[in-house]
Amino acid sequence: MNATLSARLHVTVRLLMYARLLLLAMAVVLVPDERFTTALLVAMGVVAALSLTVAQLPGRLLPLLARRPLLLALDAAAGYLVLESAGAFGPFFLFSVVTSALAGVLYEWRGLLFVCALQVLLYDLAARSIQSVGIQAVVALPVFYPVAGCVGVAVHRLLQQYAEAEEARREAEVVAASAEERLRLARDMHDSLAKTLHGVALSAAALPAWVRKSPDRAEQEADNIAAGLKIAVAEARELIAGLRDGDQSLPLAEAVRRMTADWAASTGITVEVGVTDDVRLPPVRRAETLAILKEALTNVERHAAAGTVRITLTADGRGTELSVRDDGKGFACPPDMADLTTALTRDGHYGVVGMAERARRVGGLLTLTSSPGNGSTLTVSLPEVNGVREAVR
Repeated sequence: MNATLSARLHVTVRLLMYARLLLLAMAVVLVPDERFTTALLVAMGVVAALSLTVAQLPGRLLPLLARRPLLLALDAAAGYLVLESAGAFGPFFLFSVVTSALAGVLYEWRGLLFVCALQVLLYDLAARSIQSVGIQAVVALPVFYPVAGCVGVAVHRLLQQYAEAEEARREAEVVAASAEERLRLARDMHDSLAKTLHGVALSAAALPAWVRKSPDRAEQEADNIAAGLKIAVAEARELIAGLRDGDQSLPLAEAVRRMTADWAASTGITVEVGVTDDVRLPPVRRAETLAILKEALTNVERHAAAGTVRITLTADGRGTELSVRDDGKGFACPPDMADLTTALTRDGHYGVVGMAERARRVGGLLTLTSSPGNGSTLTVSLPEVNGVREAVR
């Protein structure tokens, strides 16, 4: 029995027990005063105690009940004591039907027939002393036991189908997440390691010509190749670390704080972080958001000459927003992002272009504002998905 089915069965059994307690209470109101005896009160107390115990401890008792259908015979016997004292045709009959429904939910057909047969027999014993009753009461009322049992079996089948569908959905999500992770890794390799190695390969291909023409330039190119290989090694290590991604087990706010703290320690730049602790994002959006933040910090380190960086990550009813603002030198920034990315691509700067592509992949929008001497502000807006902000991490 998988965890989903077990959890649903626990809830169903708890509801059945509470329903039986409600029927028992209603019967108490309807039973004539002359029927109230000490034996009836004791029997009702036993039934109520059993119902409450099962309702409060389904995780411990249901596995035991599921393995031993004979234990449910004790529940049927307790119901018989009530019917024997209060009358088989009185208001207490309905609460006894719950036992058969419980048997259907727990055992399906293998234990249901035993429990139903036992309840019909006990019902006949409780009704044996009553005279002048119609054939409908003698024949029709016991039919409720197998009918309730069949309803319990149907509920069990529905819960089982739901659990199987839920398991299939989870497996599909795992497959989809794995495929998306492979695509993300391929993009990261293309954006970083592949480009670095391509540059190293071009320099290595030109090295023999420089050796013949200019030994000094050849020495410089060899140094460039060595530096490029060091960068490639560092990028490869980052990709491997991304595969391990220990931060995936952390809340998003904590992952942001850890990333920015490490960056501040390595660069000496002051970082102010304002992160809402309850920000949650699906795995793909989370990964792309952290990648954009990392690239933004790299750009600040390389180009901004900033003394302080202010990072905020907030969420509201409209979505999630990441902002990275520095007090660096800034630059003349076109107001339109399309013009900005065109200009950056023409000049060979692909960092902002890559971040904009990452934002678009997850349905977000990246904007960048800057002016000379006033620093830069990069903002990533991630709207809600289908009107509901997904919350997984």
